[in-house]
Amino acid sequence: MKIQYFKSSVFIALAVVGLASCKKDNVQDDVIPPYEVPTTYNFAGANYTASTQRVKMALELNSYLGTALNATITSTKANDYFNNTNNPFTTDATLNASGVKLADKTADAETFTGYFVEQAANSTKNAIEATNGSAGYVIKGTSKRLVSATGLEYNQAVAKGMMGALFFKEAINILNSVPDANNVTVTNGTTAMQRSWDEAFGYLGVPVDYNPDKTYANTDAVRPLLWGGYLAERGKGIEAGKIIFNAFLKGRAAIGAKDYLVVKEQITIIQAKWEQLVAAAALAYTTIPTNSVSVGDLPTQFHALSEGYGFISCFKYRPANSKLTDANYQKLKATIGTNFYTLINEANFTKLVEAQNILKTTYGLN
Repeated sequence: MKIQYFKSSVFIALAVVGLASCKKDNVQDDVIPPYEVPTTYNFAGANYTASTQRVKMALELNSYLGTALNATITSTKANDYFNNTNNPFTTDATLNASGVKLADKTADAETFTGYFVEQAANSTKNAIEATNGSAGYVIKGTSKRLVSATGLEYNQAVAKGMMGALFFKEAINILNSVPDANNVTVTNGTTAMQRSWDEAFGYLGVPVDYNPDKTYANTDAVRPLLWGGYLAERGKGIEAGKIIFNAFLKGRAAIGAKDYLVVKEQITIIQAKWEQLVAAAALAYTTIPTNSVSVGDLPTQFHALSEGYGFISCFKYRPANSKLTDANYQKLKATIGTNFYTLINEANFTKLVEAQNILKTTYGLN
């Protein structure tokens, strides 16, 4: 069912006909005609191919880095995925000739290339059991993880870190620029403002008919990916999927109707809820290691902390009006940057509990 959105003004009688010739672009009309907000992202001319290609590229890079648990990998190969050189992609070979790459949109790219080097080095130790100060594998039952000398899984630092340094960062920055984009000149069926909005939507990683109440199978070809997956995995309690997706729909419809006040409202909603999703994920992964069932289970504790390491790094790219103070951001960084062996053996998990409380208090989480 489609929803009609109406906006009127008490000044309708003025009509402002005489002022039309001097009205500037992107200035809110006094009267916005009725327009429909669809339930799917099937807007005419919508194209966010480059965004979705980068999502696919990141997934294949992450898959390659994950093979280090059982095989020796190289940073050269990882950089091929990162820079789209030497035809590295096999899951979707069309990516090789796409002209798109991860490196040019990833902030702090040198950090990630450093992670590639570390993961490659650790892959040569995947047959050695890890100890504090020495990389290798940690194991309990059938659960086995490849970790650094401090317990960090570098493939998780890449996967979740890039979700921030590329996808979250790009979406936040693009949305910031939307109000100033041209919404008059039409090229190939869309305006610059519409194209920017579409590009930001693509980084969310959800299908056009995304359903926040649906459980998507891993075999579903159009399942949510990366951030799209975390809308359900860590964002269900805050209704992240429903709120963000609906705001993208409403904002895109509002652009078409030149309802710029509503466009700005949706930008605020998307950015705030997406940041809260980052916090919900960070909270989960700083809490799992402190749960009684996880104590002594190094694969579970280190895996959770490694994901938390990546998600906390996402806060570097948070919106300017973020609720998270710089002081608390630095505390979170310092905590998750601590040797994981130290964190899990600290009496009462003091540092991790402090991080949990910062996230709960700042973002209204339980």
